[in-house]
Amino acid sequence: MNLDTIDTVENFKKLFPKYTTYSDYKPYIEQIKSDGSTKDIMSIGYPIALTNTSGTTGEPKNYPVYSFDTNAIYNDCYMLTKSVPFNLFNGCKAISLNSLYYKTFVTKDKLKTYKISAITSIAANEKQNIETILKFNQDIVPSIIYNKIVDSNDMFLFILLWALQCKELEVISSVFIMSLVNFFTFMENKFDFICKHIEMGTIPTDESLSSPLPIDVRLVLQSSEYRLKPNPSRAQELTEIVSKNGFHHISTRLWPNLKCGICVLSENLKQFELKFLSTYWDPVVPIFPFAYGMSEHYHIAVPLTTNSYQFIPLPRSVYYEFIEVENDDDDDDDDDDDQSPESLELDQIDEGKLYEVVLTTYNGLYRYRTQDIIKVIGHYYTLPVWQLCGRRGQYLSIVTEHVTEMKLREIIDSILLEYTEEFTSSTPQYTVFIDKLSYVLAIEVDDDKKENEDRLQQIGKELCLKFDQKLQESNEEYKRYRTNQNISSPILLWLKYNTLTTGTREYRLKKSKGSGANQLKSQLILNNRSEDVIKFIKENKVFETR
Repeated sequence: MNLDTIDTVENFKKLFPKYTTYSDYKPYIEQIKSDGSTKDIMSIGYPIALTNTSGTTGEPKNYPVYSFDTNAIYNDCYMLTKSVPFNLFNGCKAISLNSLYYKTFVTKDKLKTYKISAITSIAANEKQNIETILKFNQDIVPSIIYNKIVDSNDMFLFILLWALQCKELEVISSVFIMSLVNFFTFMENKFDFICKHIEMGTIPTDESLSSPLPIDVRLVLQSSEYRLKPNPSRAQELTEIVSKNGFHHISTRLWPNLKCGICVLSENLKQFELKFLSTYWDPVVPIFPFAYGMSEHYHIAVPLTTNSYQFIPLPRSVYYEFIEVENDDDDDDDDDDDQSPESLELDQIDEGKLYEVVLTTYNGLYRYRTQDIIKVIGHYYTLPVWQLCGRRGQYLSIVTEHVTEMKLREIIDSILLEYTEEFTSSTPQYTVFIDKLSYVLAIEVDDDKKENEDRLQQIGKELCLKFDQKLQESNEEYKRYRTNQNISSPILLWLKYNTLTTGTREYRLKKSKGSGANQLKSQLILNNRSEDVIKFIKENKVFETR
């Protein structure tokens, strides 16, 4: 490729005139998975592992991980210590909610074996995760629980058996905010059961687990080193804590020394974050957002402040380019056979504009289109500061109208503002999908509010009308198809409480036999690939409004 001739940006772009996507690398990845004797295929040497993506926008993919990728996590940790007290983490008592379980992949020629897992699990196994580098005290929960228990709920159960006995706990970390929500929801549902085992100093039998506990794991947990001791005083204290004020803002009542939570936050996950802060998590305790990254590359930008969606790029982590997105309805493919859209450099992107992020990385990706859409909102010294807005290609369409995820979020958030207290005491949880000729807005309703069906039906009709009006105002094609009756009026489904917050997660984990919980993300829009999830949602409706 004559890489040694690159001495300017212009030369680089001439050498690689077209952007790339996963399909461009798939043959090389298949070669890595087939040929264990050949190295230097996508980067220098052999990969240390293969990532397994979540498949949010398509089929799950594998990417090779090289040592370059995990080592640069030090940059993340260094930047994080710029926004928090330097001694906050050193030796602090912490638990993680991230599974470290991984499968192994043997190349077709049987010469090489690779770990295959989420990038977060790979980084942790390489001791390049934030908890290890910032010297957390991670001895609260036996490590075998993270390494060997596959089912996510079973892992939560065993983490809680140890974590609830550590009154001095200071930090809880996870990949996404949804894991924290699900962890506390699971704790509420199983609280009496957990307290009983804490009182007796026992671990659950296989009959009470989602999957039988491997014999070696059970023997370790029953060994003298890890065996739970009967703790009736703590069990009674936990019971009294809940009996007085329930689970509202319970985090600091269970753990008075709690300093922070650490997880990925973004505008896409905002509804989960707000619900978490209005239910289980005491808002006085900050949440430090972890790096903006992806399976293709682990660390791309770091948060500017706590509880923030604002990210600062790491210029030494990757080589950045940006493709301008004219507006949030621009989801058409910019490429044609003759020309790729122009790209801009870090110092050329303007405040207030939208861009798709393009990366060139150490692990062999060249001018790779991430499909992530960012909005520049300011500067940190000379570096742009941005928010993650959504993903290119994420839209719903009945005919050819293409309503993007970003536009749907903007519309729905605006029309829900005046009705929130009518159907929920926390932040509204919703999703959107297509059913035949209608856009369907599905919203959770609190258990104590669903009895007032007449009022909810009235609200539902008003929401459907406003949703339809806003869609017509923002999308000319939608308006034309509605006028011509090619598209029918929207439908609203009122859902059982927690259908979207935890129900869809449980459903998806059941299909995957409990694994992959680290990577599960929220889905604002559900397309044709999510037919099974849509069916699950319909089965959990309280009633519908047309």
